[in-house]
Amino acid sequence: MIRVVIVEDDLRIAQINRRFVEKLEGFEVVGIATDEQQAHEHLDILAPDLVLLDLYFPDMNGLDLLHYIQKKNPLTDVIIITAAKEFDTVREAIRGGVYDFMIKPVVFERFQEKLKSYQKYHQQMTLLGGSNKQVDQEGIDQLLWGAGDRADRDTYLPKGIDKITSEKILAFILGGPEVLTAEELGRMAGFSRTTARRYLEYFVAKGELVADISYGTVGRPERVYKRT
Repeated sequence: MIRVVIVEDDLRIAQINRRFVEKLEGFEVVGIATDEQQAHEHLDILAPDLVLLDLYFPDMNGLDLLHYIQKKNPLTDVIIITAAKEFDTVREAIRGGVYDFMIKPVVFERFQEKLKSYQKYHQQMTLLGGSNKQVDQEGIDQLLWGAGDRADRDTYLPKGIDKITSEKILAFILGGPEVLTAEELGRMAGFSRTTARRYLEYFVAKGELVADISYGTVGRPERVYKRT
C-alpha cells in the first residue's frame, strides 16, 4: 500500500481528495494536515510515501514545506494540488523535486491518471531499490518517464517536433531511398535542411533510423541516415 498524507487547509477539499484516493486500489490515506504544525507532525511520525500538497496556507508557504520534506523526509514524494498558476511558483516546485503538479479544481479522471502514474513509478523504484544491483539505462528511463507504458513514450513528442509533420516526413523516409541525407529529405519533402535534420535526429532517437558518416567522393564527411 502507498501511504498518503494530504496537506490542505480547506478541510472540504481535503475530504474530497481523501475520497478520491480511497477509490484507487493500492493507496491509503494515513493522515490529513490543515496547518504547518500538523504537517510537520504527520511527516515526522507517519513518514508517508506520498504527500498531496497545497501551496496556499494562512500560516505557511507550501513551497517551504516542500523544501522541508526534501530535507527531512527525502524518501517521501510530493504531488502538488493547488490553485497557484504563477510560472515562478511552478518552476520552483519542479526544481524542488515534485513528482507532479495539478491545478485546482481537479476532476477524478485526472486525479486517477496522476496517481496511477505515480503508483507505477513507486513500484519500479521499490523494485530497483531492493534489487541490490546497479541500475541499467532501461531502469533509469522508466523512472524518468514516470514508469509510463511504452505506448506513452512512443507518443511523446519533444519540443520542435510536430505530429503531422513527423508523420509526413516518416512517409517520405519509408518510401524513399534506403540511405539519405537531411538535404535530400528536405528537397523531397519541401522542408529546409535544418528542419529535415531535426526530424531525422528525432527518428534516430526513436530507433526508426540509424545515423552514419559518409565521406563521399571528395572526402568531405556528411551525416547520412539509414532505415532500420
